Amino acid sequence: MHRRAFIKSAVLAGAALSLPTGFAPFVRRLEAAGPPDLVVVQGASAAGITRAAVDGLGGIRRFVSRGAVVVVKPNIGWDRTPEYAANTNPEVVATVVRLCYEAGAKTVKVFDHPVADARRTYKQSGIADAAAAAGASVRFVDERKFKDMQLNGLALKSWPLYTEAIEADTIINLPIAKTHGISGLTLGMKNWMGVMGGWRGRIHQRIDESLVDVTRVVKPTLIILDAVRILTGNGPQG
Repeated sequence: MHRRAFIKSAVLAGAALSLPTGFAPFVRRLEAAGPPDLVVVQGASAAGITRAAVDGLGGIRRFVSRGAVVVVKPNIGWDRTPEYAANTNPEVVATVVRLCYEAGAKTVKVFDHPVADARRTYKQSGIADAAAAAGASVRFVDERKFKDMQLNGLALKSWPLYTEAIEADTIINLPIAKTHGISGLTLGMKNWMGVMGGWRGRIHQRIDESLVDVTRVVKPTLIILDAVRILTGNGPQG
């Protein structure tokens, strides 16, 4: 029996002993709660565990509607090959693209505003080739598509953000877990630096508040955190 099924059975058994009406009302309430908000999956196959995680959350159709324009936002910030784990795992990215098309997405866009030269990061990371092979539209960021937007945050009152990310029907945040010299750890919110224009070095002065301010406007439909291979020292490049 899988751990989740065991826990559910144990909870139900305990509830049955304590509820005079028995199982039925409690089961209905438990099922009405819907799928979980967080799933953690381990395994040898990057594609396999990515699919399993999404399935555990209720399946990709919970997040992607037929005919939707989807943005899949990985970390493609660094001129590093996948072995260094500075960027999102390309197999994870490709799997998410395929899942979106399986749900009936009209278009799946993959892009980032990298720190290093985009022509090298897209290629070296393996993401451009993997995502394109899965059917994604992979393009470099167009500086003309940044628009100053009101954030009304604590550190940032406004900031230029990438319109293709803001205007998409669905946006999937696809960061990689790794260490970072300033923030300590890079997870979901810091990946939104890839949709920020302007001089991003400024936000490092108040990085915690600044990233929270950005999330007031950039709201993902789904976050899939890549931990297939984790950079544990001297991040973000390692």
